[in-house]
Amino acid sequence: MAVINSDDYHDFVIKNGKLIGEFDQMYKMSKDIPWHQDKQEDWLDIRLTIELLKEHGPFDCICDFGSGLGFYLDILSEYVAKDKVKLFGFDVSPTCCEKAKLLFPNIEFQVFDLSSYNDKIVAKVRGETGEKSLFTLRGVLLYFDTTENIVNLVDNLAGVMKSGNLLLISQDFPPLKSNFVGKKIISKPEDIVVKFSRYFYPEKTVWLEDRMSNSSDNWFISVLRKR
Repeated sequence: MAVINSDDYHDFVIKNGKLIGEFDQMYKMSKDIPWHQDKQEDWLDIRLTIELLKEHGPFDCICDFGSGLGFYLDILSEYVAKDKVKLFGFDVSPTCCEKAKLLFPNIEFQVFDLSSYNDKIVAKVRGETGEKSLFTLRGVLLYFDTTENIVNLVDNLAGVMKSGNLLLISQDFPPLKSNFVGKKIISKPEDIVVKFSRYFYPEKTVWLEDRMSNSSDNWFISVLRKR
């Protein structure tokens, strides 16, 4: 593990066009809440996500992989969940999970890396027969920047879910003509559908492109169903 002397969360994620991926250090050292997670409720991609999910909810159980501090999961629980919903947040960073537990004691947070399979996680989140479950991935796919990593992610996520369960994928992209981390594996929104097609079929997709921005302000949002 490289030790990074910084309080800017960006330095722990991507620097000089390369993936750093020191997420636990980031949550220990950052002076700000990474990615402004606490200020996203009114973002357009979030509002579109909620509208896409309303016709499928309300849900008995919501599981967010790469949950961060839990703000996104908390928003979903407010708009598309039943009153007694079960909420699970999984993140690769132990520090993140500890901080998230303090912020949202009603959500169960646990350390989990989707690049590896975990029988205990499967037993925890598969739920009871007849439960309506939602699984979510937001803004994490480009960090799985090798073919092996993305294959493992898709296989392991499919192993967690039951047939018929919904998967909501939201992925931000920089301008597609630019060079960006993860582009060799996922260079455009359609690649996401292809990567997941072995186990999932897309019911609805949205491509939201900001042609005036040079940042990661383009969003692909898709509701997929487990075969």
